[in-house]
Amino acid sequence: MSRAPASGHVRRSDATVIGVLRHPLPAFLASSPGLNAAQRRAIWAITHCRTPVMGGSLHVCACGESHFLHHSCNHRSCPQCGKADTAGWVALELSKRVGATYFMVTFTLPSQLRYLFFTEHAKAMYDVFFSAAVAALSGQLAHPKYLGALISGITAVLQTWTQVLGFHPHLHCIVPGAGISASGKVVALKNGKYLVHQPTLCRAFRQEFRERLAALGIRVDPAVWELDWGIHIQPFGDGSNAIRYLGRYVCRTAIGDSRIVAADEHLVTIRYNDRDRGDIVREETMPGVEFVRRYLLHVLPPGLRDIRRYGFCHPASKRNRERVAVLRLPSQATRSCGPDMVDALSRGCSTRADRFSRRRLPRPRSRYRFARAAASPRASLFACCPRGPPVADHQRRRHDAHEATYH
Repeated sequence: MSRAPASGHVRRSDATVIGVLRHPLPAFLASSPGLNAAQRRAIWAITHCRTPVMGGSLHVCACGESHFLHHSCNHRSCPQCGKADTAGWVALELSKRVGATYFMVTFTLPSQLRYLFFTEHAKAMYDVFFSAAVAALSGQLAHPKYLGALISGITAVLQTWTQVLGFHPHLHCIVPGAGISASGKVVALKNGKYLVHQPTLCRAFRQEFRERLAALGIRVDPAVWELDWGIHIQPFGDGSNAIRYLGRYVCRTAIGDSRIVAADEHLVTIRYNDRDRGDIVREETMPGVEFVRRYLLHVLPPGLRDIRRYGFCHPASKRNRERVAVLRLPSQATRSCGPDMVDALSRGCSTRADRFSRRRLPRPRSRYRFARAAASPRASLFACCPRGPPVADHQRRRHDAHEATYH
């Protein structure tokens, strides 16, 4: 294997990831590698995706021509499948944003713990990774010193690969800086550039991970608890860039066709960005068998969900998400609407956004009636009249009869 900076003359190749994987697979399997059931299932799917083995469907055009298309395997480790799911995920997440500053919190694990993801506890280890990271983050967000939200929103996305297909499990968590406090009020960060204290979050994550490993009866080297576990926190504005960034990895595989520089019967050359040297574009050439081995490191256990949502970002918590989003509508409208809308909001008029928030957010009955009465133009018109608003003749006669009967 060799690594070198990319030269000005880039070699062109029509090689694809699926083709590079299929060619050296016989030689790789002949070496009797220790594969688990999930990896063998991924090899079968990659080998037979869009082939006659999968069957197909016949499409007839109006002009009379017919086209036969083979079915896809729809396996998440297959490089030919999942592109449509990626676009759908990005569009859905963009539509669910709330009016708060977003942050991306990245959790990583020391290299001394990565071997646990290739044991019989692999699926449990991924669950521990998710639960420990979310418990530590939500616990810090609930602290009054930071956000003070008992219910916060977290979308966690698992990624296991590096640029050179090395195994490096880490979680990207998209966190909006808003939530619901213990008293039921919607709270938001005052400083849009600061979420929580990073060293404190690191200690909490390490402690949560340690307790969960102990509950599973898994023992590791005690020195790992003294290491510095990497956690990175970065503000992302309205969250759109963070969602689009993670969209590159959602429902995708460890490498795309655009990074395959060249491939032949024995060697594969890939392009990557050297993160340690300022994202310098480099190339690495490796045997095809080594390429297959690295690729299969990122096959996840069956049934494992690599995208998980918590708090008001969970699909079952739509009401809480609407509370957070709607209560932020006045500030959003003030920033993005025209002068007439701003003037209406400053006067307290019943705008469309105001009516929507009243309809969606439950309030105590007395406060609700008072708010409607105070906002009513009729009430403000006769506020200075001691006798109140005028009444109809039949109402006045009924009032006079009532007075004559009891007085």
